[in-house]
Amino acid sequence: MKIEDAKERIKELQHYVNVYEDYEPQNVKQMAVKLYAELNNVNQVATALNEKGYRKEGKLVAGKRAQVKLNSNDVTKMLISEVDNGDQLHPIVKRILNRNRRRKGIVN
Repeated sequence: MKIEDAKERIKELQHYVNVYEDYEPQNVKQMAVKLYAELNNVNQVATALNEKGYRKEGKLVAGKRAQVKLNSNDVTKMLISEVDNGDQLHPIVKRILNRNRRRKGIVN
């Protein structure tokens, strides 16, 4: 690797770390983004969100929507969803997720 390429990579990684450290999640989607930046694993993110008490609406039971645990597919949907205005971490995490999925042979 050329020194200039290494310097550029260091700048990119430092920007990623700075954005992550300044990130303040306001909702479950943003929490999933921050957790994926930490864990790089959608199963672990789903487990962490469930432990924090986050739930999604499930089937209709007795006239009410049941609250059910999140799974890895729910987390993936949040991460590949549209990026909110001003959210700097989500586009970075989305690229990382897509790169990881391509490596595993999962195509969008």
